[in-house]
Amino acid sequence: MAELRGPRGAISYTRDDLGFPSIDAKSLEDATWARGWFHATDRLVQVQLTLAVARGRALSLLGESPFARYVDRMTRLHRFTDDLDAQIAKLSPESRRIVDAYAAGFNAGAKARGWPLLLRAAGIAPQPYRAQDMILMYRIVTWFGLNQLVEMAAIITAELVASKASPRALQLLLGDAATADELAAAPIADWPAELSAFDGVVADGADGSSAIAAGGMGGSNAIAIAGSRSASGGALLCADPHLEIARIPPVLYATHATHGGDGYMQGLHIPGLWFASFGRTDRIAWAYTYGRVQSVDVRVVRCRGGEMFDGSAWRPLAKRTSQVSIKKRPEETWTFWDCDLGTIVGDAGGEAEVALPCVLWSGVRETYRELDTAVRLVRAPDVDTAVALHKEFSALCMDAVIADASGRIGHVITGRMDARPASSRGMVPRVPDAATPVAHDDATRPSTIDPPIGWLVSANGRPIEANASTWVPMGDTPARHQRLAALVGSKERPELDDLARFVLDSSDACAMRLLAAWAPHMPDDPQAHALVEWARDQPGTTTEHFAQLTLWTVLHLEVSRVLLRKYLGRRGEHILDVLAGLQLFRHHLDEALALERPQHLDAATLRAVIAEAFPRAIVRARSPDVQLPRRDKFKNAVFAGKLGWLLDSKPIENRGGPTTPNQVTTQQLGDTTVVFGAAGRYLCDMSKQGGWYCISGGASERRFGVGYGAGLEDWARGRFRPLGSPVGAAPRAL
Repeated sequence: MAELRGPRGAISYTRDDLGFPSIDAKSLEDATWARGWFHATDRLVQVQLTLAVARGRALSLLGESPFARYVDRMTRLHRFTDDLDAQIAKLSPESRRIVDAYAAGFNAGAKARGWPLLLRAAGIAPQPYRAQDMILMYRIVTWFGLNQLVEMAAIITAELVASKASPRALQLLLGDAATADELAAAPIADWPAELSAFDGVVADGADGSSAIAAGGMGGSNAIAIAGSRSASGGALLCADPHLEIARIPPVLYATHATHGGDGYMQGLHIPGLWFASFGRTDRIAWAYTYGRVQSVDVRVVRCRGGEMFDGSAWRPLAKRTSQVSIKKRPEETWTFWDCDLGTIVGDAGGEAEVALPCVLWSGVRETYRELDTAVRLVRAPDVDTAVALHKEFSALCMDAVIADASGRIGHVITGRMDARPASSRGMVPRVPDAATPVAHDDATRPSTIDPPIGWLVSANGRPIEANASTWVPMGDTPARHQRLAALVGSKERPELDDLARFVLDSSDACAMRLLAAWAPHMPDDPQAHALVEWARDQPGTTTEHFAQLTLWTVLHLEVSRVLLRKYLGRRGEHILDVLAGLQLFRHHLDEALALERPQHLDAATLRAVIAEAFPRAIVRARSPDVQLPRRDKFKNAVFAGKLGWLLDSKPIENRGGPTTPNQVTTQQLGDTTVVFGAAGRYLCDMSKQGGWYCISGGASERRFGVGYGAGLEDWARGRFRPLGSPVGAAPRAL
């Protein structure tokens, strides 16, 4: 047992063998101070680099690249840094005390550690962590890979409309998220190059650079079992967030902290934020998957002379300029035009009238409310209160899955969505219909408490409620949800070890669904026949299973590429290869590929597409870089393979694929392959204290820090540790 000198006396702690701390504090405030101390001691570089990106410094840190340019463009477009003082001034007194306690602990930890040379080399000078930084950190976390996925899909759709892409191609991508009448009536924008996803890419021409590059990618799983269905009689919860992996340190950080007579909180944190992103108290537990609420709208507005027409009158715009530093290149000046409907990109100041895109992320200006709500959530007594509190989150767009100590469970979709005409799902650009947006009717928000079947599964797809397509028009493929639901439903009285086994599953329900539809249209080829047979009854983790899973994964991508090229030319390939289009549009694309929408894709066309794609897939599946299961070295997050002999792990096997519950996906960003998967898993039984965790690495980002690169084999094999355990507690497969 060791001690920290907290602001109100000693705070005891221990670290487990991965370096993650258990904190024994007298209050929530003291525990928060200590958590800040550990985050700074172990993850100071991670937090400061994230804050630098949130401030719009990606280009100055990384140099010229489409990805860095896109991130800087969007953090400025959404004005991440504009109102930080005003947000802090609106915090409740208790929230301000908690946020200040975290900042004070973080600064004490940073002082004890010393300012890293790596930050100095990046031009990030020593600076205290402030309450404003938590607002900024929360914004970048809730945007990148969450709201950003919705935003990318909406911007890509709007640009395709602006380029007069064929309605059939758009309906193929959007399915029931757009009608033929809505597409026919969509306004055509004068699309600005600085917001282009296809800059330099023409329908049948050569690829150029792209102003938008794929960012966050992956998915998540969450499972809740009511006490009435579990073996223990307590509600069970499993959190399985999918984030970037194959990096040291992991994105997440595990802690356990007691609060004196006020219970405890434990779980997986994002360093820089004081509360657990996935975890529990003694009364409730929570897990999240990407909600994909349609939180971002693209409107097409008429502009001239610094004014815009809002549908009823011309109104002045607020011109805003931003100076952008670029590593090894001259500084640039970017111009934006702001109004109540969002931010307009393009030249709105000229005398000639133009139609320009106006982008609005609805929840970003209410960040203070989310920090207030987090404090109340930690004290929530039951699932009813927790679900009600989650409805107050505006920027956080997630599917929240909740369990409580009485054995009850529930879920709710979080995030603000603005009202729109009944004919619109929010994906197709539209003209303004009001001067100021108003929130959508919250009574329709997807939410369920005490489901009759006694369990809930979430996996980034559309929720179970009948009105879910209004809120989530572009959910992920239902494949992982279907597979997890089948696993949960097959177990009469699930235990925690069952939930751990379920999220490690490598069967692919997407292959089962699509190959059943493709079977009559596959080539008369032994490998094609074998693939169809494999999909019907996938044999777990055998070598043959992964050989077929590899071929299926490549074939799905090649079929999608041939199909989108047929309707969109090189832009179709660009959507898949540069913009992570399968992640963005897969729900509806897979519907068409399953021949469930014959008006958008008929059997004859599918047969021709498969005939062209299958030989390519056979060749591509032999390439080592697509072989499943993946074996990746976990590389230092900053040095990215440099000094690999000192900083990187040995190759670690990860048994999954893009649409299996144990999801593994990749995306090429420049010359770097980024791998996404199960960054950490958390399990708890609400009839017992504490929980179990399995995380892709240890606590410290420093090569000789405690836990650096530790526990990776245990993570790959699904071995869990009790959270809050001392050094020497052995991990085990639950």
